[in-house]
Amino acid sequence: MKIVVSDPVFLPGEYRKRLEALGDLEVFDSMPSSSGEFISRVKDADIVMVGRHGFSKKEFDASRNLKMLSVWQTGYDHIDIKAANEKGVIVSNVPDYAFDSVAEMVFALALNLMRRVHIADSRLREGDFDWRDYIGNQLMGKTMGVVGTGSIGERVIQIAHGFNMNVLSVTGHPSEEKARKLGVRFVDMETLLTESDIVTLHVPLTPSTEKMIGARELAKMKKSAILINTARGKVIDEAALVEALEKKKIRGAGLDVFEKEPLPPDDPLIRLENAVLTPHIAFLSQESLEECTHIGVENVERFVVGRPQNVVNPDVLATSRLP
Repeated sequence: MKIVVSDPVFLPGEYRKRLEALGDLEVFDSMPSSSGEFISRVKDADIVMVGRHGFSKKEFDASRNLKMLSVWQTGYDHIDIKAANEKGVIVSNVPDYAFDSVAEMVFALALNLMRRVHIADSRLREGDFDWRDYIGNQLMGKTMGVVGTGSIGERVIQIAHGFNMNVLSVTGHPSEEKARKLGVRFVDMETLLTESDIVTLHVPLTPSTEKMIGARELAKMKKSAILINTARGKVIDEAALVEALEKKKIRGAGLDVFEKEPLPPDDPLIRLENAVLTPHIAFLSQESLEECTHIGVENVERFVVGRPQNVVNPDVLATSRLP
């Protein structure tokens, strides 16, 4: 089998050896400059491990031998699953990893905004040492609104309790038992937006969540509130958010993900002092990298022996070309 790592992933020697034991391995450590270059990398592969580049219908159609795609992350909205199904390609992802890293990043962004750390840092470097410019707020006693209670959302809730915060949550499956277990009050979206000091998003990107936070939702938030997004960029209407930040309709936003990635250098978010921006790195800790690569490589190993795991398109198992 030909195995291709199509774009940059964390792949230390031990994991490279595990893949080399399965077939002819080719590893690319740079992003392709075009879809054409990407196709040239993967067109003859039986198995591809893909990072952030994604996989379009055009690329599936050009990959004549492709049997399995191992996605080096949890989200797979950048993969054309319909095209994968049409080609009989099994797609596996890495579920339930990095939830500690992502949850901790939520509070890194929140604390930064609440205590104006990024502003203090930049102004100190310019010679400003006047403490009166940096009066912020503590987290204790504030209300955290958590949208989504998967593994990451639950971890955020646990950490929020450590700061003695009140916690509200919106979830697709509320219950009194779950509310007691998590120590939250399940509410509707309007209540969460109007009562929360910090709103943090932990939902996958689906047709129902795309632009779930727009001008209408932002208008319901407190002027003193901040919005955190470590989920997917497109769950926020960025144009509406830019307007809300420019007009100080909300206090600030901490964003690790964006509608378009990489973020264009002329994006209006970049010039806003009340926005803290990071380049999709909430998952990025040494611990989470090891876990993600271990599972991603294990997905390939399990496929090769005919026992695929973490399959996101299980309907294709009946028609796929297992080894």
